[in-house]
Amino acid sequence: MSPRAATGSQVRELGVAGLAIIDSIRLELGSGLTVLTGETGAGKSLLVDALALARGARADSGAVRSGAERLRVDLLISGADGEQIVVREVHAEGRSVARIDDELVTIARLASEIGARIEIHGQHDQQRLGDPSRQRDLLDRWSKSVDLRASVATLIDERSAIVAEIESLGGDDARREALLEVARAERDDLRDAAIEPGEGERLRDELKRAANVGRVEELNGEIAALLDGDNDALRARSTSLDRAAREAAKLDPSLAALAERIAALAIEVDDLARDVARGGGSEAPSRPIAEIEERLGLILSLERRFRCDEAGLAVALERAELEVARLEGATVRRAELAALLAALQAKIGAAATELRAARRAGAKTLTVAVNRALEALDLPPTFAIDLVPRSGGEGDPLVEKAPCAVDRSGGDDVAYMFAPNAGEPAGPIAKIASGGELSRVSLALEEALSDASESRTLVFDEIDAGLGGRAGESLGKSLRRIAQQHQVLCVTHLPQVAAQADAHLHVSKRESGGRTITEVRALSDAERVDELAAMLAGEGAGSGAQAAAEELLTNARRSKR
Repeated sequence: MSPRAATGSQVRELGVAGLAIIDSIRLELGSGLTVLTGETGAGKSLLVDALALARGARADSGAVRSGAERLRVDLLISGADGEQIVVREVHAEGRSVARIDDELVTIARLASEIGARIEIHGQHDQQRLGDPSRQRDLLDRWSKSVDLRASVATLIDERSAIVAEIESLGGDDARREALLEVARAERDDLRDAAIEPGEGERLRDELKRAANVGRVEELNGEIAALLDGDNDALRARSTSLDRAAREAAKLDPSLAALAERIAALAIEVDDLARDVARGGGSEAPSRPIAEIEERLGLILSLERRFRCDEAGLAVALERAELEVARLEGATVRRAELAALLAALQAKIGAAATELRAARRAGAKTLTVAVNRALEALDLPPTFAIDLVPRSGGEGDPLVEKAPCAVDRSGGDDVAYMFAPNAGEPAGPIAKIASGGELSRVSLALEEALSDASESRTLVFDEIDAGLGGRAGESLGKSLRRIAQQHQVLCVTHLPQVAAQADAHLHVSKRESGGRTITEVRALSDAERVDELAAMLAGEGAGSGAQAAAEELLTNARRSKR
């Protein structure tokens, strides 16, 4: 059976430059299963590292090739929305840059958009299989309950909004009354103050005048004395000045304007004398200084209390009035919210019950599928899924008639269990399985889940470590079955795995100009026989190894058909 074209995401091209012993490599990758083989240290895992960088892994400037300014990884990746070009650069000084279709993006966005489309499995990466949230995600994917879980999450978000509003209304009655008392005090103090726009500035002017009223009266007295209407000398001088000016104007008409100004000055002096005599320009304070200071102090204290200027006090009053109205109406609103919350809790309970039923049914069938795959991988079929309902308390929704602590993920805890050793009890998979066992369990899960998810690129880095020929052949067949749905890349040392591939890439290293360089090339059918023979018996393998290699390939082709 030939691999079908991937309908989801697939890496079409991979370019790597300046990464450790890789100078520059560009690979075209196809559908199905592609294996990478070669001697230890040739750079196979560096290609996995390059893919990890392209999906948002943490960068290490120490990985930049000696003498290079930067390392660069670029992908041509296809998907439902067409093709994208992904670029990740790591500079020798530590700076990291990521781009998607020439748009500069954060590493977080790179991981979000590309990370889910390229999944890397290795002996160390398998530890994430022990993450309870990932175990729950895989079960939901298998049981097709992702939409149900999203519905529960939506209801939980609605519940959080209602609870937050209830808290904003003062929570319980005692707290609400305390908040209401504060709001009323603020409103009443601002209302009683009745501060008019610009009043503070006017009070400061009034206070200044009141403080200087004595000196103003003293100066007005001096002016009055100088302009006193009984001052014969001043009046005589003014009269003489006016008469002289008029006579001069008669003799010289050009002096008429000057005479008019002098006459006006005489009149103005008389007017000033009368105004000063009446106390003109001097106003006694309308209220005591203490009263002005008290009013101004009130305004300043309110500004400090509400942390605003005078204009902001009007806003503070409006806000306090609204808060009082809201809290006074809280009893009615809280009753409404309580009714909404009770109805919502019933919906949450029903949705979580439906989600649990789907998970329970899915756990049974997934367990069967994984154990079937484990048997093919020479592992005991002792995989199990524990679905543990969370216990709740008063006020929690009822799930299967029992209070349950339901959150956005539902009301269940999921645990993957495994018993690799006969006669020993099962335990959490991350604690009881060895690295090789964990890798094969992960592979079994991927095989079981392969038809339950959109196709993507799966990378397996030496997950065959510690396996023999028979188990390796089973692992290779499992990878090939997964490759019917996903694009699979596998770094392997087992010829039984490599024989199952649709494409075989050989990784080697050589010296050039005193530098070590990694090379990658696709093998022809004849070259594959030589490579498999070398993997079976080492370099210079004889005719027996050649025959065994040909048999491996023949059996693999027959199995595919």
